[in-house]
Amino acid sequence: MKNKFKWIISIFFLVLTPFIAIRHQLMGGGPSGSPSVDALCPFGGLETLPTLLKNGTYIQKITPSSFILLIAVIILTFVLGRAFCGYICPLGSIQSLITKLGKKLNIKQITLNRFFDRILRYAKYLVLFVVLFTTYKAGELILRPYDPWATFMHLTSGPEVFEEFLIGLIILIAIFISSLFIERAWCRYFCPLGAALSLTSPLRIFKIKKNNSTCINCKSCTHNCPMGLEIHSKVSPSSIECISCGECMTSCPINKTLEMKKGDISLSINKVGITIILTLVLIIGGNMVIGNFKTSLSNQTVLNENGTSNPDNIKAYMTLSDISKEFNIDSKDLLKACNLPNDTDLNKSIKELKDDFAKKGIDFEPSTLREIVKKIMK
Repeated sequence: MKNKFKWIISIFFLVLTPFIAIRHQLMGGGPSGSPSVDALCPFGGLETLPTLLKNGTYIQKITPSSFILLIAVIILTFVLGRAFCGYICPLGSIQSLITKLGKKLNIKQITLNRFFDRILRYAKYLVLFVVLFTTYKAGELILRPYDPWATFMHLTSGPEVFEEFLIGLIILIAIFISSLFIERAWCRYFCPLGAALSLTSPLRIFKIKKNNSTCINCKSCTHNCPMGLEIHSKVSPSSIECISCGECMTSCPINKTLEMKKGDISLSINKVGITIILTLVLIIGGNMVIGNFKTSLSNQTVLNENGTSNPDNIKAYMTLSDISKEFNIDSKDLLKACNLPNDTDLNKSIKELKDDFAKKGIDFEPSTLREIVKKIMK
């Protein structure tokens, strides 16, 4: 790992994201809970963009933080290209680490036929279109159960990962297995966020440039490119497929043969890392300071649908007190309808109550509560 700065950043996010996932499972979501995977995913900002522009609202599970993260990632892409993919994305880092493990185990790496590889790289644009189109038409994250990233962030949720994300789990396992043979196969061929960022990548300010006069054609850059690009054969190695990871730069044996440049300005590999960190801190940190980086919405906003509160939107992080207030139901009537004890703590989340009652042999499910509220509202 010659590019140590890159791996420091990658490992940081690789450790941070499971921590966030576990914390969310323990605390739940909502205003008093811990952010969900959807609230911290830049792709969610892209999925909600049509609805946000049309109605000024976010689709379910998406929050202002998702949109701010999308802005940060796009700005970063305009400056350095797909650096989010190369430095930050935990799923990309996991794939690269699995590939390194595969090489250590002497697993033969697969090189696809050039024509087939080129055609297959267009598949991610089809995935991007299908995801955005179906999400817009459905008005919700209808393909979320198939999302390998959402699945990864729910691996600690117990049976829920099999109940809600079975197909996503199969896709995630397929990604891990394929990484033993082809580095970043998901990134190359199927990632919708990578497809979206590649469309803006040609506008990047700094690009990787090759000095042909000092190149010895050792092909080390090509052999070490995680995206399988033939860097040695190009004057400007940067392309829409380049993830700006810097592996080609650090693997080159001749100093300054490959550089991240704009005109006469050159960024060292350390400066690239610093630029990434500063961009994230300024945009995300700045929005946190002014209060725009909201990882949850009010209960009223979450429940609201077409001007009225919809029981189907009741979340497990809400309390019975919240439900009583938002649907204008007397708390005693709500407890009676749910067959719950009169001394039930109305300020505990539905998820906590479910766990508490399970220990007492009382069956209490959020889905049941939703149906009960529907009956009361009729």
